[in-house]
Amino acid sequence: MRRLRLIFLTLFFAIAIPVAFLLFNSYQHLQTEAQYAYKEHAYLVLQMLNQRIYDDLAIEEQRSYSEYRFIRAVPVIGGEEVTLSRLAQFPIRSHYGGMIGHFQLDPDGTMRTPVLPDGILEKIPVEDRAKRELVRDSIKKVLSALGVHNEGLMRTSVQANTQDSLDKLYGKHLRLAVKLNEARKFSRRYEQSSQKETFLFDVESARIRKISENGVQKDSKEQDDVFFPEIMEVEIDPFQATFNSEYIVYYRNVWRNNEQFIQGYAVKLKEYLENVVIHEIQFNPNEQLIALEFGSKKVSYVTFGNRSKSNVMILSVPLQFPLTEMNLTVYLTESEAPPGEAFVIILGILMFSILTGGLFSVYRLTQSQLKLANKRQDFISAVSHELKTPLTAIRMYAELLQNSWVANDAKRQKYYALIASETERLSRLIQNVLNLSKLERNHWNVQFKKCNPKSILDDFVATYTKNIEKNGFDLTVTTDICNFEFLLDKDAIMQILMNVVDNSIKFSKNAQYKMIVLELRVHDSDVFFVVRDYGPGIPPKEMDHVFEEFYRVENEMTRTTSGTGIGLSMVKKLCSLTNMKISLENANPGLRTKLQLPPITL
Repeated sequence: MRRLRLIFLTLFFAIAIPVAFLLFNSYQHLQTEAQYAYKEHAYLVLQMLNQRIYDDLAIEEQRSYSEYRFIRAVPVIGGEEVTLSRLAQFPIRSHYGGMIGHFQLDPDGTMRTPVLPDGILEKIPVEDRAKRELVRDSIKKVLSALGVHNEGLMRTSVQANTQDSLDKLYGKHLRLAVKLNEARKFSRRYEQSSQKETFLFDVESARIRKISENGVQKDSKEQDDVFFPEIMEVEIDPFQATFNSEYIVYYRNVWRNNEQFIQGYAVKLKEYLENVVIHEIQFNPNEQLIALEFGSKKVSYVTFGNRSKSNVMILSVPLQFPLTEMNLTVYLTESEAPPGEAFVIILGILMFSILTGGLFSVYRLTQSQLKLANKRQDFISAVSHELKTPLTAIRMYAELLQNSWVANDAKRQKYYALIASETERLSRLIQNVLNLSKLERNHWNVQFKKCNPKSILDDFVATYTKNIEKNGFDLTVTTDICNFEFLLDKDAIMQILMNVVDNSIKFSKNAQYKMIVLELRVHDSDVFFVVRDYGPGIPPKEMDHVFEEFYRVENEMTRTTSGTGIGLSMVKKLCSLTNMKISLENANPGLRTKLQLPPITL
């Protein structure tokens, strides 16, 4: 049996492992498809995010360099008019979230902001000067933290970004061709500044302030320095960006008369990105199954959505220029069941249930067949033994009688009786085998006749008392008054009682009390035949198996009693066939067998 179990376990795993692998791959494929859909959504969010940043920068790209001063000249009908710069408004109004302020770094490193007049305009009275100065100080602090400063380089010493270098920079990070085309829109541009605008731009510079304080009566060299051409060409580079975990600074290089000016604006990183993510692209973290995380390659700066360590990353790419050093990482926070997942799970459970149930059923069937084969083998051995013993005795007694080796008539009569007894024993054995064969093939001829149970018991006692007494047992018969008649198969009941009594005789031959008790009991409308012996009884664990075909409590190799193991099996089949019930119980000592007759109303 152990070998059989190993074979079926091997067969189970040989089928289960490939099936599990296929189901797992199918499930993984469904999850991959679901994640791909989320990934497409993440790319859409990335595209919208880049577009909003691009749109914001487009506004700043078109801003004139002169707007980064407190005053500027604007063309009007008939000439130019001096007016406040749009960036000089205070409080600062901007559609950017977290705006700190705009700034300009002069060639000498001086930091100026449009909200605060400087140079010779420094003494102009303005509202909220103290607050404006706080803005300037905040911008200085941010620029210092991010290392943004103007070293006063001349145009010839600065390596300009060519179109090829921009292509290389954009193409390295942006995967979508449309994004590369958008990035190329921000290229170096030129402005022509009028003489008045040029003068106003320099009004706030330290140079003009120095000349104003010392007077114009200077040598020719200083006079040349303050000469303003009618038209001046200004070269403006695209915006760049630098950031840390708190701030972002967008800045550009402005080349004016071969001098470098740095113009830009500073924003608070978290508020700026929050405005872009939540208000501009309308990403609601509470309604999304994804979380957005912004940061460098090693450090996370800000997260929108419910982020946990168990979340699955579905996208990690840098933003477009000029934020190419900032990564956007998208996590799947709460995956919904992909379409078809329930089908795969149910199919898997069904397949494994069928596989397990099928193999287990085949295993049990094979196991039962092997047990039955062993029992049949034991049956053959038992029948051979049961046939050999009486045949040997008959042959021996027949030879003694044939050769006239028996001296007196008394012994001859004894031997004749023994031959007759063994012949009767053989007949019963053969009849049992034939009866079992009939029952197996449903060929038993059931003959129901209306009769009183007591008459059947009387006939059995008259027929079988001699055999009981011959085996050294006393027979006790007790009957209750029974006035009922039943439809009974007398031959079947006689066969049942004969097999039950034979079993009692075989297993009680060494009992202290060699007695067989036959009873007819009436309880209300129930009528029983009861057979009681005083033998060892049946072990409780064997009680449910004694009616199985070829089953014997003793092992065939070590048994001490005769029999073939088919008697009680045949009894059970006859009871089922004739609508009777049989039950066993240990009587301590002995065994009590109850045969319940069919209901009277049958």
